[in-house]
Amino acid sequence: MKYHYVKTSNHEKFMTAFRGVEKSAAREARGILLTGEPATGKSRCMDYVGSELNAIYIEGLPSMTVPYLRDLLAYELSVQGGSKFMQQKAIQDAFNERRPFVILDEAQHGLAKKAECIEYLRRVAEQAGSVLALVCHSSEKHRFGEHKLAHIATRISMVVEFKPASLTDCQLYLNELCEVSVDEGVAKQVLTQSRGRYRLMSSACGTLEALAANKGKTTLSEADVKGYMLCEDAMKSLSKRG
Repeated sequence: MKYHYVKTSNHEKFMTAFRGVEKSAAREARGILLTGEPATGKSRCMDYVGSELNAIYIEGLPSMTVPYLRDLLAYELSVQGGSKFMQQKAIQDAFNERRPFVILDEAQHGLAKKAECIEYLRRVAEQAGSVLALVCHSSEKHRFGEHKLAHIATRISMVVEFKPASLTDCQLYLNELCEVSVDEGVAKQVLTQSRGRYRLMSSACGTLEALAANKGKTTLSEADVKGYMLCEDAMKSLSKRG
């Protein structure tokens, strides 16, 4: 299996939002909320886009604090500072110079204490005109729109929701990553068994390659995979046992 990044419809959806916010949103409203179910490619997309844009990527942690974020930004920006004031000034000066894209993954962990951690990142990014992406599971999405968090919600210009793969996405994914060629019927079976979850589609690539090797083929058709379990949806299995 190959391991490069595949630009699916979710990727294109995010990039359209990012370019729109970067170009047209007011400086105080350059926030993007990225949500989606597990295995729809949120973190993988942020890894790729963040790397391409030299972004500051922050993994949200339970009980994280503003001092933790301040130290993290100082580290990421390679800035020095003695007192808290001088450290913060050095951080802001570096932001103003670089205007880095900022990503907060698992952003729900920043909602404690009236979202003080997100508010801190928002203020630093806003002063520099940077875009701030907040990434969370779909089940956490509503929390960012609560009335008590209006100081955050009113600064989010775009909400992007990643969806499970479509058939077109699945075909693109298999064509780019699988070491054997497959037809549309195979892609349909992978899509059905994975329910459009990219982690399971990745597992299916390995199964297809092994199956092709056993059959001595470099191309698989729908008939070749009929009756085979190409990937195991553990969530579905657990649900049935429950």
